[in-house]
Amino acid sequence: MSNVTRHALRVYAALTELRGNDRDVLDALIPFFEPILTLLNGKIFDPHVFAAGVRKLYRWRFTGDVAEAFIPRLEKKGILQRQASARGGTVWGVQFGRAIEEPSSDILKVFDKIVDEFEKFPPRVTDLLTYQRSRDDLQDILIRFLVSMDSSGEGAYMPELGGLEPDGPAKELVAHLPEGGRPLDPSDRYMCARFVRHLMRNKPEFTPHLARLASIALLTDVVEDFIKPTYAEQNVDLTIALDAPIALDFLGCSGKAFQDDIQTIVRALQRVGVKFIVFPISCAEMQRNLRSMLSLPPEQRRGYTHNALIKREVSLDFVQAVANNPERALDNAGVMVRPISLDSFPHAQRFFTPAQYEDFFTSITWGNLIAAREHDATCAALIMRLREAQHSSDIFKCRYVMVTRNSTFVRHARSYCLRSRMINEVQEGPIMFQRELATLAWLRTGLGVEDAIPRGHLITVCDRVLQVRPEVRNAVAAQLQKMTPQRLEQLNLLMQDSRSVQKLADQTLNDEKVVTAENVEHLLDVMRQATAEELKERHEAELEAQRLAAQEASAAAEEQISQLHERIKAMESESRDAHGRFAKQLEMVVWTFNKWAKRFEWTVMAVLLSLGIAGAINFFTHILDGNSFWTWVPIVMGVLGAVRLAYAILERPMPGLKTLLNRLANSYLKKQAKRLDMDFAIVEQRVNLSGSRLVIVAQPESTNG
Repeated sequence: MSNVTRHALRVYAALTELRGNDRDVLDALIPFFEPILTLLNGKIFDPHVFAAGVRKLYRWRFTGDVAEAFIPRLEKKGILQRQASARGGTVWGVQFGRAIEEPSSDILKVFDKIVDEFEKFPPRVTDLLTYQRSRDDLQDILIRFLVSMDSSGEGAYMPELGGLEPDGPAKELVAHLPEGGRPLDPSDRYMCARFVRHLMRNKPEFTPHLARLASIALLTDVVEDFIKPTYAEQNVDLTIALDAPIALDFLGCSGKAFQDDIQTIVRALQRVGVKFIVFPISCAEMQRNLRSMLSLPPEQRRGYTHNALIKREVSLDFVQAVANNPERALDNAGVMVRPISLDSFPHAQRFFTPAQYEDFFTSITWGNLIAAREHDATCAALIMRLREAQHSSDIFKCRYVMVTRNSTFVRHARSYCLRSRMINEVQEGPIMFQRELATLAWLRTGLGVEDAIPRGHLITVCDRVLQVRPEVRNAVAAQLQKMTPQRLEQLNLLMQDSRSVQKLADQTLNDEKVVTAENVEHLLDVMRQATAEELKERHEAELEAQRLAAQEASAAAEEQISQLHERIKAMESESRDAHGRFAKQLEMVVWTFNKWAKRFEWTVMAVLLSLGIAGAINFFTHILDGNSFWTWVPIVMGVLGAVRLAYAILERPMPGLKTLLNRLANSYLKKQAKRLDMDFAIVEQRVNLSGSRLVIVAQPESTNG
């Protein structure tokens, strides 16, 4: 295991311990300094020698001033001890005899598992090239990729050291340190990016560990040039202007990964009061970039937006809508377009004069379009004017800054402002690099978003590395033009498919020098196979979707049938309950009437019997003679007898007590059915009169009571 790998894993452990603590986050970087401290053990601490050692080992932009800022931290840990100087004053002696410690076993186990996956990964990527690295090499290049998070080799690794190197004995001392920090080979960088994306997609359990290692890259930004503040902010007055490409990222025109990354950073900073704007000239730049890309034939397009289109991460209609009106798109996304130009606020022009603008514009050497150089010069001038000379070493106290992905723009703007004495060595320039913005959000928001910012930034770094370089496509086209020009059309079509484009990058490791006359046909074939595989997968996915839809429809039908059965059962249960209630009510009605009818009959019989007995007694005793009531009894009885005789002679049935009870029963049933809310038709079917009594008959099977 290399020292860089060992140090990085120990920093990983330190960052893990810092979570939730109040310790200074820069303390986590001290393991990186152990080789230099070991070399300086027993000697007087010289910040410039210390800084030279750091530059040689890691190629960080580490100066003597930065080294002096670490003195309190090293003294607190007992590594530096105050001593009296022979010339007066104070010096620090280095007391560091510790051997380099191994990282904890838990961290080593996790990292070993990651490297195990890395060892199995290369054969899956390319069958054209032989990518063979030892396990130690894989450990080293993966760690260096993660802790630099640098797709172009320019960020934390700074090969230009200028006159900062020490001379004499100090130079001889530093010479004992090994050279380190060299940028990764492009093939190693591509393979690392491909592996990291593979691992994060297919084995997400390793993602937190990768993000924690990637956060080391953000941490090293803090020590470049000078120590930047690392404490958390609560409420600040800072406005950040987004460069045109980053504004397109924010809108989603560059793909989901880029959008998620910048939106996570923006949300984290907005929580502490940071405001985000876009200048009108940047809107014009956005419009120009998109229209320029859309005006080309599909096979000639390139860039992040084109890649997002062929990956179907953004629609062509949305890109065209942004190209037509970027101001409206930004407003809908919640980012204000600040209406300002070089002619605005004449009183502020003294902070970046028109002459300085012209001078800065002519000094710009990047970009092929005058409009693009004018955009960069205008943005730098506007930021300096808006600041109104309120510069600081703390970016949160500078009021205005612009963020960009153009590292050359960042360095040149700062260098120009230094030469023009608009800022001093420790103050922030008007333009900041996007990775510095990620660091700002990660550290200065109290690590509140945990691993989200390092993880998102790592994903976008990987995506930038994996973007197929136009030189690779041009090399394939050039070889086909020589051998089989008729197949150029196939190449143009395949370059519009994300799977075939990724396959071309994988097969060549994004290196155009790999393309030769001998393998160009093979490259075209694997690109075509990749497209065929995608179509096959898409077809299988459609079939699977149809199968799942059929299963869902069947399951839904079964569920409906089940619900219908349950409903029928419930209805049957309700019907049985209703029938039972109906039967009980009907039984009570019948029982009540029959009880009353029986009493009525007995009463009538008792009256008639009483009259008969009274008549017999009166016949012998004449005790009732002269009674007016008894006078009418024989008359009424005679009339009834005559009527009875008449009906008998006519052979007709004479109405009697039964007829009366029938009529009373019918009237009684109607009243009770109405009172109990019963269907009288059903009551009539269920109840008969038998012998002046109501009788409940059996319910027919076809009748649902």
